[in-house]
Amino acid sequence: MKSYSTLADMKKTIEESSSASGAGKRFIYLRDGDNYKIRFRQELTEDGSNFDEDAGTAAVVPVVTSPVNWKYKAMSTADSADHDYRCWAKEQMITDKRWKPRPVLLINAAVETEPGNWEPRIIEATLTNPRHIGQTIIEYAETYGTIMDRYYKFSRTGSGPQDTSYTLIPLENGDAPESITNLQMHDLDNVYKVVPYDQQESFYTTGEVASSGGGW
Repeated sequence: MKSYSTLADMKKTIEESSSASGAGKRFIYLRDGDNYKIRFRQELTEDGSNFDEDAGTAAVVPVVTSPVNWKYKAMSTADSADHDYRCWAKEQMITDKRWKPRPVLLINAAVETEPGNWEPRIIEATLTNPRHIGQTIIEYAETYGTIMDRYYKFSRTGSGPQDTSYTLIPLENGDAPESITNLQMHDLDNVYKVVPYDQQESFYTTGEVASSGGGW
């Protein structure tokens, strides 16, 4: 979570975020046949050769995607002391492994939406799905010692859950221009809902929570 030294600093950030191109859009969404030129704006870990303390690193979050409806998605609370280390979905794994939380990689990136126009986005990559790019990003970090020194081509083929795959191809390397470095950064801490334990069964099965529970 970012902290501010003065109110002036906070106001400046709010103004920049409000006026920035693409404000309000967080994720990179690709349809069948789409491809974008992208640039990572964070290292995966602090030992990356271009790690910037202000930018921070990527995040790996345990996420539950309901087998009832993939839109009912939230962060697992199994590792949270605030929720007594309980997660309703994980408890269902005794009889149905589909409730297993999956690690998801989140990382800030810049995407070229049209020639010369860069916008800030989050890349969301499932690490356990071989058709996505999570493991590929890790491999490039190991190979180059960084993922922030070059551009990449991010592509999708397929339109259904069984035939869709994503590819990430390294392009030219070099320093990022100001049109990228001056973009806002998205907060990765609040990407997924955190549902209180006593409301999780309702949320994951119906998409709703009890009004008495206070929501999230």
